[in-house]
Amino acid sequence: MTRRETNLPISDRPLPDGPAWMDEDTFLREAGAQSFRTESTYRSGLRLFADWLQHYKKAGYAKTDKWPLQPDGLTTDVILEYRNWLLANRSRSTVTTYMAAVVGYLNFLDGYDRLPEAVQLGKLQRQMARRQIERNQAENVIDLDLARQDVPKIIDYYDSLPLPAENDPFNRRLSLLRDRAIVKMLYSTAARISEVVSLNRANVGNGRAAYATIVGKGNKGRTLHIRAYAQEAIVAYLAERGDLNPALFVSHSRNSSSARLSITTVHKVVKRAVNALNLHQSLSAHDFRHYRATQLLRAGMPLEVVQEFLGHADITTTRNIYAPVLGVQVVTEWLDNLDVTPREALDEPDNHYATDADLAAILDSIG
Repeated sequence: MTRRETNLPISDRPLPDGPAWMDEDTFLREAGAQSFRTESTYRSGLRLFADWLQHYKKAGYAKTDKWPLQPDGLTTDVILEYRNWLLANRSRSTVTTYMAAVVGYLNFLDGYDRLPEAVQLGKLQRQMARRQIERNQAENVIDLDLARQDVPKIIDYYDSLPLPAENDPFNRRLSLLRDRAIVKMLYSTAARISEVVSLNRANVGNGRAAYATIVGKGNKGRTLHIRAYAQEAIVAYLAERGDLNPALFVSHSRNSSSARLSITTVHKVVKRAVNALNLHQSLSAHDFRHYRATQLLRAGMPLEVVQEFLGHADITTTRNIYAPVLGVQVVTEWLDNLDVTPREALDEPDNHYATDADLAAILDSIG
């Protein structure tokens, strides 16, 4: 093997065995890397980031820290500092790809509600010249929004599946009723996955409560809104439960002893529908939250109300995450109302231009 393959790129230390980051392999599998070359490049990007942190002793990381590293010490500022270092030491194309790997990993952590408190994805997205937040490649937030338009199909998929018989020995009937309730709760509440799996029956009044008060991210209390369709799904599910577990959602596999459902299992529920329907492979349970936010903003819900709905502590977070999507909508609506084809502009030129006085006023205001 060559020196480049056996030593780290910055510190020149021997390359440690295994991945650079905790759950890195899971991230790459979930990202659905489309080729070995892409996966290899992403691994290199995450490895360089780890080496940079340890070599320069950033964010409390040290050369003696064993791989895989825990992401808990990461902050927004140190990630931006790393990007500046990349810009000064690597080609533009390498910067784009390596930052796609880092930010993709952060989005993966966010999807599993393990994003470090000191990392603000909205701030990263605002300050990075190019938005690179897709989990498998450097696609932008607009591309993600297009994929998320298929979220309702996931709910329809589970609604369309026939219920197994009541005496099914593998509990497939209970599992399907639970999965229907899960996807409708994700849709209704736009909650984080960790918030949904932490719910107890008492929180939702056994399916009859329109609200659930929880302690969300950052130990802040907030209210989840449970719409009628989600209530009905919960009632149908709980009506057939025979266990005494207070958890709202539990496992029904034969060896689970009705344990509280895990975040990983909720992701699998969504992925099962994504694969069956041949939807975009980036879609995950976390995308229900983003889909609902953009859906309500497009419908005219004020930004501060959406902030409250999502449980964001700072309205800036809400604005920064969804501004690109809403900007496209606003421009499209204006173009639909005002745009003219080249032929129309030739046929009636006088009808489509401001007067000289109007133009002078516009230019004067622009300065």
